[in-house]
Amino acid sequence: MNAQTDILKRGLEHAALAVLDASALANLHLGPKRIGRGLAQRVSGRLRILETIVRRLILLMALGLQLAPTQPRPAPANPAPEPDLPEGVELAIFPRLSPRRLKLLPARQAFEGPGGFPDISGTSYGPVSPRKLMARIAALRRVIAAPEAHALRLARTLKRLQKNGEPKPMVGAATPAFRLSPELGALATLLPAQISAGLETWESSG
Repeated sequence: MNAQTDILKRGLEHAALAVLDASALANLHLGPKRIGRGLAQRVSGRLRILETIVRRLILLMALGLQLAPTQPRPAPANPAPEPDLPEGVELAIFPRLSPRRLKLLPARQAFEGPGGFPDISGTSYGPVSPRKLMARIAALRRVIAAPEAHALRLARTLKRLQKNGEPKPMVGAATPAFRLSPELGALATLLPAQISAGLETWESSG
């Protein structure tokens, strides 16, 4: 195990612990129906930091992968025949429910748009549902539990973007994560420079 691999492994371990702490902050593991709005904002702020750190860890892993040449996709198999049903009976088709996924490459921010201050006339107060927070926590846990698979998927996406002449991903400033733990704070400070170094050959190797 080289130094960078060890950093990535330890970073994901500390991120997993921080996700547990964020969940425990609002007792989300108990499945509450409502939590205080201020508490929800605190948990959301912590998750936002962790999402950025985990996203950058996976990006750094993806940049270190060597992809094999893409094999042609096999021809699609013939669809299975529908079962014989009594006359007038049809199979019920239910909408597919997909869990929330952590976007490994954030959408590009649009700097254009109307100015002014946001309209707060419709702002609500009081307790809120924690379902969105729970979904974000579940998405983080899925990525942390299988980082190699997510890094491979991201590496393929990066290769496709590079081949199409897309600009390289932009890496923002370090995320202030020292309030989560000293280890995550140090890691968050280190990641932008590491990722920028991994993207140095983006234009020349496309």
